[in-house]
Amino acid sequence: MSQAPAIGPMIFVRQFRLWVAARAKGEHPLPHMQSAVSLFETAPELSVACASLFDMVEAQLERPLQPECCCSPAFSRDERALLGILRHAPEAGQPLTSSAVPHGLPGAICWAAFAVRRAMAETFTDQFGAPDADGSHPAQCPFSQEPEPILVAVA
Repeated sequence: MSQAPAIGPMIFVRQFRLWVAARAKGEHPLPHMQSAVSLFETAPELSVACASLFDMVEAQLERPLQPECCCSPAFSRDERALLGILRHAPEAGQPLTSSAVPHGLPGAICWAAFAVRRAMAETFTDQFGAPDADGSHPAQCPFSQEPEPILVAVA
């Protein structure tokens, strides 16, 4: 029997998808984000902390973050990477970081991730857990773009 996914990460990804959708429509994302978590009695700062984290990660990457379809149970590459930030932020700010985040994380992103984890913990305990117990980590930054195939027309 498979274990149901933890609701904390699903709520975090839902916050991200609402943030992207609202910005795409030219709307302020916070009312949409706060409305979505109102049933869970989350910490009042959760949506603001999430929006700050998303803004900072986009600024650091110098590209828009890409969500999966709003109704998909699957996570996009960027969504998995954002969840990885929450998982690895406690160790990524240390002088000797893990191989999961060999380049570390900028201090502001670490603090934003700490704020999200703290706000989520009030309702969902710490469902983001410690880094992978098996020691497996991505070989490269999870936000790096996959190379796109190059199409060459030969006449």
